[in-house]
Amino acid sequence: MTQLSQTLVNRNISVIDPVSGQTHRTSIRLEEIEWAALRDICARENMSINEFCCKADRDERRREHSRTSRIRSAILDHYLNQNRKLDS
Repeated sequence: MTQLSQTLVNRNISVIDPVSGQTHRTSIRLEEIEWAALRDICARENMSINEFCCKADRDERRREHSRTSRIRSAILDHYLNQNRKLDS
């Protein structure tokens, strides 16, 4: 496995504003390993990073305070759900 640095990386994404319904750009800061996991998920699910982030941001089950926390949790949830499927 490739060793990834543990430095926060800031990137711009497009998200949908829940009030206006319009798309706007924002930035999120994730560890490089989190960006790698996000790219992996999106490639496997055939979706863009923006689509994944919008989905995580709008998920009503997510109770995290910040958008970045909701995205991080969605990444972890994805892998936990994959492991549960393998275990059953």
